[in-house]
Amino acid sequence: MARRIASVLLGSISLIALTAPVWAAPDSIEEVVVTASKRAEKLQNVPMSVSAVSGDALQHLQATSFADLVSLIPSMASSASDPGHTRLILRGINTNGIGATLGTYIDETPFGSSNALANGAVTTPNIDTFDMARVEVLRGPQGTLYGATTLGGLLKFVTNAPDPSGFDDLFQVGINDVAHGGIGWSGKGMLNIPLADNFAVRGVLYHNDTSGFIDDPVRGKKNINGTKDTGGRLSALWQATPDLTIRVTGLAQNLTLDGSSAVDVTYVPSATSPSGLAYGLTPFSGPYQQSRTAPEPSTVRYRLYNTTIDWNLGFGTLTSATSYGKFTDHSSQDVTALYGTLLFTDFRQKKFTQELRLASPDNQKLEWLAGFYYTHETEGQLQNIAPTRHGVGLGTLTFDSGYAETAGFLDFTYHFTDAFDIALGGRYAGNSQHANEFGLASARGDSSENVFTWSIAPSWHLNENAMVYARVAKGYQPGGPNVLPPAPPPAVPKSFNSDTLINYELGFKDTLDDGRLSLDVDAFYINWNSIQLLTYINSYSVNGNGGTATSKGFEWNAAWTPVDGLDFRFGGAYVDAYLTADTDPILIGAKNGDPLPYVPKWSMALDGDYHFAPTGDFAPFVGTSWRYVGQRFTSFDASFGQTRYPSYNEFDLRAGVDYKDWAVEFYAKNVTDKRAFSQTFLGGSAANGGAPVVYIDQPRTIGVTLTAKL
Repeated sequence: MARRIASVLLGSISLIALTAPVWAAPDSIEEVVVTASKRAEKLQNVPMSVSAVSGDALQHLQATSFADLVSLIPSMASSASDPGHTRLILRGINTNGIGATLGTYIDETPFGSSNALANGAVTTPNIDTFDMARVEVLRGPQGTLYGATTLGGLLKFVTNAPDPSGFDDLFQVGINDVAHGGIGWSGKGMLNIPLADNFAVRGVLYHNDTSGFIDDPVRGKKNINGTKDTGGRLSALWQATPDLTIRVTGLAQNLTLDGSSAVDVTYVPSATSPSGLAYGLTPFSGPYQQSRTAPEPSTVRYRLYNTTIDWNLGFGTLTSATSYGKFTDHSSQDVTALYGTLLFTDFRQKKFTQELRLASPDNQKLEWLAGFYYTHETEGQLQNIAPTRHGVGLGTLTFDSGYAETAGFLDFTYHFTDAFDIALGGRYAGNSQHANEFGLASARGDSSENVFTWSIAPSWHLNENAMVYARVAKGYQPGGPNVLPPAPPPAVPKSFNSDTLINYELGFKDTLDDGRLSLDVDAFYINWNSIQLLTYINSYSVNGNGGTATSKGFEWNAAWTPVDGLDFRFGGAYVDAYLTADTDPILIGAKNGDPLPYVPKWSMALDGDYHFAPTGDFAPFVGTSWRYVGQRFTSFDASFGQTRYPSYNEFDLRAGVDYKDWAVEFYAKNVTDKRAFSQTFLGGSAANGGAPVVYIDQPRTIGVTLTAKL
């Protein structure tokens, strides 16, 4: 993933039902406990908009990737070039820049870059969800408890901990067929082994082999964008004393991507494509074709290690979370139309994080939490413009950066009565950064800043099941230095500032009909100031600040079990996100009122499942899903403006049977084979004359999985 060369830069009670094991049908909506506030808490009582998707639901819905997860989370959107490079968006907070606007955690480990120099926006970890306890999504800024990059919210993967109480296992094999492509398969397994009454290990291994569906007529190759995903987790838990628990976890995952999901197109401004592609974009040669002079593979590797210690001191619980992560991304890109050769990019990141926090016991009049946070990360990127990865060509460019942050945070909840409480939070953080560039150009930049974020959330408990809450919170994304291109225009800044936003939110949660119906609705209004924008100077990318933006809308999620065995879930959002000030007319070209990129105004999803009454040991089930995504607009472009993507509907089907400790499930995703578009970029290959490209989502996929406990 290139950061510097512009032409190749990727520029609630809302638990999803089906919370019972795969081989059991729930007769009510399960009460859910989440860790959104860094303490175990009933989802019903969290005074903010939170979605939690259980691990069993993820498996039953075949939600194994970001593309599947997005449809389950109100107001979440995405754009991607392949499974290893995905941009996630919450509540419309996105300008298509380099810095992430949504934070990512895996248990207690923050993932990805905290600064806006290291591709954090498109390196969100696409972790396989097998044997996951749940996925939590916190909407709205989380600057108080989670800090930088959580402008739009937080995505948190919560893995199952080792269990010393007994042996457990789970295995799954699957096969699938991708339309316009070929056959793929998957194999996954989990073992939980108690080694003593107070010590256990849990291991997970998985492999997913997914067929490509894009052809290259120039090179005579078919299905050139296949993906292989191999990884696993190993965790050990020691209950040293009744009050002291130590858990050590390691995670590894390799994504091998044969190519991208790009389709070559021609661009006609303000035109409506008769082919059904995005407005103004027509396939250059075929609806599932790209032409390149050479293959464009990439390899993405995650390595994460964490030690978490929980010590109950009586007056409070002390938690220490020590994390270390490594991330590498190796890719090649055809830029022969621009430079007559190929571009090879090698990106690496190392990140260390230490968090200490002390939390009071639950269920007291004043609940408090105090914490200290430190992180240090280094990134390096080497770009080589040459015929081969290590060959001699036009030259190399090396870009190195570093980021260090120290923060302290406090969070209080005061219960005035059984029905009314207020949560207050604050975080003070200071960071320092440096960046160096040498090779084709040489430059250096440094920056430092201090930021204070806060939140306030009063809540009224109307009864034991219903709550009304309000929340006002501030989030931020760190600024940083610009390493400037040769001979930059005088107006180009040497550094860019942090951008901040204030989120105003009002919500209502309720559980009715003896737990068979849950409702979660909220409305929000966001003021975004000094927004970070990416521009291009002399074919180099440069960060800057560009005025203000607003995002406003509402979200809803409902789950209903009208009769035993029948479940419905209906969720969605209306998000109106747009600029409220003109940007630089030459560098950016976006104007007041222009929509923020890749954000649909309307999105919604409806799921239904029915578990038939068992016949002996056999328990059949069927289900279907519908997803609607409204019109979206591409990123800002001073030359072409924004391109509009049409709205679309997608349908999924599933059916299967449970038999004792076995389950077989047949599924079809995107049944009508709808082409959905993810993002648009300028092209760079001489094989098609430098035609622009549109990245498309995976077409219809039909498969079957067999899951078993042995």
